[in-house]
Amino acid sequence: METLRSDADRLCVLWADRPGGAERTPLFGLTPVERTALAFARAGIRRFALAGHPEAVAALAEVLDAGPCRRLRVGRADSLAQISGVEPVLLARADCHYDRQGIARFVDETAGAAEAVVAVDFRAEARGSGATPGRGSGWPLVSVWSSEPRARIQRVGRDLVAADGVWIGLALVTAGFGRAAGASADPERAWLDGLAALLGREPVSSWSVLERWQPVRVPEDLPRARRAVLAGSVRVGDGLVARHLNRPISLRITERLLTRPVKPWQVSVTSFTATLAAGLAFAIGHATTGGLLAQCASILDGVDGELARVRYQDSAFGGLYDALLDRIGEAAVIGGMTAYAWMMGAGVWIVALGFAALAGNSLSMLVKEKYSSQFRRPWAMEREGRWRWLLLGRDGRLFLTLIAGVTGHVELVLAYLALGTHVHAGARIARVRAEAVRG
Repeated sequence: METLRSDADRLCVLWADRPGGAERTPLFGLTPVERTALAFARAGIRRFALAGHPEAVAALAEVLDAGPCRRLRVGRADSLAQISGVEPVLLARADCHYDRQGIARFVDETAGAAEAVVAVDFRAEARGSGATPGRGSGWPLVSVWSSEPRARIQRVGRDLVAADGVWIGLALVTAGFGRAAGASADPERAWLDGLAALLGREPVSSWSVLERWQPVRVPEDLPRARRAVLAGSVRVGDGLVARHLNRPISLRITERLLTRPVKPWQVSVTSFTATLAAGLAFAIGHATTGGLLAQCASILDGVDGELARVRYQDSAFGGLYDALLDRIGEAAVIGGMTAYAWMMGAGVWIVALGFAALAGNSLSMLVKEKYSSQFRRPWAMEREGRWRWLLLGRDGRLFLTLIAGVTGHVELVLAYLALGTHVHAGARIARVRAEAVRG
């Protein structure tokens, strides 16, 4: 393991309080601590330290040295006091699965913070009620002073009465926390003792958890953790068809493929081949087959991304590669639909509709991509508003292709796509311009 250095970049401490836990059991090939470290690395964190129980730290060091985390800069510390410095450090438990989007948001929103920040799940299902234990049963409870988003922490403990939320083990801590935790005689209580001592010395803010997380301390936690990993692989901003029709099917396919040596790019090629076959089926007069193949391609288009995100094999090039295949495949589908309508007796005007639908299809991605490059932030699907109901995203367009193939109304679908995609792109441009004017 690499020796820790006092670099200016942020440090993440992975805390392990007891040996022999279920946290060493892989979740689809990666242990919880590997998933946590990779999620922090994707969020820009480059330095890591293992702290806690000596036996647990040694076991986790073996795990991180042998897998995909071996390229990370990971050191060991006998106690948190050893790594206490001027700058706050990030803290995460090694026996918990955290959603990668939650970690990315936490790292981003706590950047530059000078005081301690604790990630708290205020949702009722985390605390549980009555005889029904919550996800955070047995984990430290916290109470806050107010209901504000960044409310100050008032108290912390395992048996608080009228607690407001559960501390999920994720935090940005200052040097005072490290000294207090390092002085604790019990490794299993050190993280709790550190926060309790810190509350008596300086203000500590809460950070509201919105994403999934799951403790992995006993074998019974593993099924829930696997479900959380799968659910976390879903891309934010799915369209209506993708969310309610495609994802329930694609997640089942992904769960089975994760146990097999199938690579995401192979699924991308399979989805691309299905769209080419759909275009060909339309072109030779088999509209129903073409529509079914297009919908199958739409479902498989979600599988490759899910596989990549679960295995942490997603990359910028993979996204570009997948997007290019999507555009070419949709062009083949639109071309096949145009040829089918021509053979069914439509006039020359169907060719114009086909070209317009093809141009509008490209505009759908172009506006979002140019927005991201010019404004330095991704296009948020919340901006779509009621436009989401018009099925003009990729998932919606391929679903409309299915409708066209089954009903035979190919001309109507082409006309809808030709008009709707251009109007939608115009609405997006107007929204972007208004945002640019507001600065």
